[in-house]
Amino acid sequence: MVQIRKVEVEQAIVSAARDLFMQHGYAGTRIPQVAKAAGVSPANIYVYFGSKLELLNRVYEQWFAERLDELRNELEQCRTHEDKLRKLVMAIWRDLPAADNGFCNSLIEALSAPGNKEKYSSSLRVTVEQGLVSMLSVCLPALAHQQHHAAAKFLLMAFDGYALNYHLNSGETASEEDVAFLCGLLLR
Repeated sequence: MVQIRKVEVEQAIVSAARDLFMQHGYAGTRIPQVAKAAGVSPANIYVYFGSKLELLNRVYEQWFAERLDELRNELEQCRTHEDKLRKLVMAIWRDLPAADNGFCNSLIEALSAPGNKEKYSSSLRVTVEQGLVSMLSVCLPALAHQQHHAAAKFLLMAFDGYALNYHLNSGETASEEDVAFLCGLLLR
């Protein structure tokens, strides 16, 4: 018999997983814990998600989309291109790596876990990069489109490093000096 997927069950699973991943990280969260918190059986989770990594990806995509929406709204409040760029870099290098107990490190943890044979989907990275390109075009209108792409890739690669560094070095993120230096280079 084919299991009928229900939106409210899927939302309960995602919500429970979000709380547990934020609290315990990827390795510290088990599917039976998620099932219990969501009020479903562990087998039922696999009706909705093919794996724990797929579940984390859903949680992470929603979380990151919310953060980017907030950032876009904050950028609209900035008066100058310099203020917009500083706000953007601070968010990507400091605020996001620290947000929700360093939650963004969970994806890095999941992708680098020994024995993880699941294929990585780059769709989230492409979506985030496109969003950054769009925001960078507002912050740095004098740059060419290719330069916005290059800057977005650079910001994302450094973001991964800052997310990992936050986890490994007791909450350390980018300094004001690091951000000021990069912004100065980009604004030249």
